[in-house]
Amino acid sequence: MVDLNPSAENVRNMLGDALGRLRTANAEYFALLEKGLASSPLPIASQAKEFCALMQRNATATFDLGDKLIHAKDMQDALKIQSEFFQDQMRTLTDQAKNMGESAMKAASGMFAPKS
Repeated sequence: MVDLNPSAENVRNMLGDALGRLRTANAEYFALLEKGLASSPLPIASQAKEFCALMQRNATATFDLGDKLIHAKDMQDALKIQSEFFQDQMRTLTDQAKNMGESAMKAASGMFAPKS
């Protein structure tokens, strides 16, 4: 029979199991994407691989946040975890945007460099 009033520990376990399945599906998706990019003849494939690596890091950070929130002691702890995650993501986003901008500039300058 279905438990209509599950304990907090049961809910945490169910959420942890679901998060584990999502992590597995995410890893399989990125493996497939990387395989496709590795065989791509497009000149921007290396930039696409770099972008995929950033997306994968961001997805992993989000799954890690889910793990931490599942085990939060109370609402105050959950808000603290969320706030720290947001601050870390803003720093990461700034770094990633800077790196992607530099990569785009290098690629663009390479297109217009004189050929010898």
